[in-house]
Amino acid sequence: MLKKDLIKEEFLSYKKCLKKEEKILMVEKPKPPKTKDLRELQLFPPLYVVLVDKFSYYNEFLYKAAILTEEIELGWLTPDAPILKLDFTKTVLVGLPFWVYLEENFLYKYSRRLGSLKENELFKLVEYVEKTKIPETLQGEYIRLVMKRLASYNTASLLEYLEKFETMESFPEIIQLPLLISESLEEYKIQKAASSKNVFKGKNFLAIIEMLPEYARLIVYLPQEYIGKTISVWIKRQKVFEGELRQDKLIFEPLPKLLDYSFLEEELNVQV
Repeated sequence: MLKKDLIKEEFLSYKKCLKKEEKILMVEKPKPPKTKDLRELQLFPPLYVVLVDKFSYYNEFLYKAAILTEEIELGWLTPDAPILKLDFTKTVLVGLPFWVYLEENFLYKYSRRLGSLKENELFKLVEYVEKTKIPETLQGEYIRLVMKRLASYNTASLLEYLEKFETMESFPEIIQLPLLISESLEEYKIQKAASSKNVFKGKNFLAIIEMLPEYARLIVYLPQEYIGKTISVWIKRQKVFEGELRQDKLIFEPLPKLLDYSFLEEELNVQV
């Protein structure tokens, strides 16, 4: 059998295993998550996460996680794809090239800790995810299906996380974006998104896109320790705000209405 046919057969078999309404199970003996953990999400077919980074806001924690799968034929894209061998379960895993963000409480309840990665294993996994593009092939379709399976947990964790940072201020600061900056984002209207993404995490911020009838607005949540400090916010290398931060939330508007805003993870920059 040709490899292409094998991949197609594996993909169809995988799809047959999925249920329309997928449920995740709670673990019997939960263990607190830690960076470098390898954990199995209680789904079927199973998926695995490696916790590569941890973010703290108001004593709440969110973990940035890489995804691994047992479906080697479907997930293995390049010769340098990270492979993990679990001797105690005789299982082989391959890394997939995308991130998810999962809340600490979610990981505690719904993922089983299997062990931890060494520094060199973690580095290889992070490097692979950051540099590898999802192909327009059947394997790419499989990876997007995995993204879809995880989307509700990913987005729910971020939204729940963001809700905890709402300040008591009645009037959050709203910054009007210059017309030239708003217009410069129009180029992303033709961008094809792997999956719609309106909630995302940057190096030192959390953000959400709010859709209004005529336009969109960007709500940026910042660490509490930034309050009272002078910060600057940049979009596409253009400064859109500079001044003393008076609360942990800034709102920028108007933005054009797009299908996906994940480009802001690279184009939005906060400096202190």
